[in-house]
Amino acid sequence: MSNAANWKAKADSAEYDEMYQRLTDAAWELARFEGLARLTLNGVARQAGCARSSVYRYFDNKDQLLGAVLQQRVLLLGRELKASLSAYSDPREQLVRGLYLAVQELRNGPSLELVAALLVEDGQAVADIVLDYVADIATDVLSIDPVFQRARNAGLVRADLSDGDILRWLVTIGLSMFQQGAIDRNPEKELAYLRKMLLPSIFIEA
Repeated sequence: MSNAANWKAKADSAEYDEMYQRLTDAAWELARFEGLARLTLNGVARQAGCARSSVYRYFDNKDQLLGAVLQQRVLLLGRELKASLSAYSDPREQLVRGLYLAVQELRNGPSLELVAALLVEDGQAVADIVLDYVADIATDVLSIDPVFQRARNAGLVRADLSDGDILRWLVTIGLSMFQQGAIDRNPEKELAYLRKMLLPSIFIEA
């Protein structure tokens, strides 16, 4: 094992969790006021009250840190939406409704207010980070894992698509829907748009 690997913080203690949270909270707060372009690891270290070297024990670079921040915010949103999605038994409708609710929360709710602001200010940069980390952030989001396990078991999902392919497409459509503003801001029209864009691309029989 390399010295670099030994130097990295080990995710097996309360101290690790505490510092990890301090760093992601610090990055969140700085990004709110300074934007992605001006966010630096030096600034995060100052905000968290630690040395810059401590940041590198947890994250290799700024994008990895921001990926962790977005992961936390997206997972929080996923937990908030689970109750709403439980009203639908069809995984196809859960998928459509879940992404619709996520976009609505991005537009209007408090959970992802920074992500929404950053998409306006640094849209492509945020989109790139989200897509880079989608495999890490999406397992619990919108109950995707059990939804797709049931759908795959039922033979509904296209066999040529991996879960990663599906999740990247979900993120791409969701970000596109947010960035282009409202199609009509009519719920039924937006749901119809999502069904048209998502279902034939993912399911065998949409």
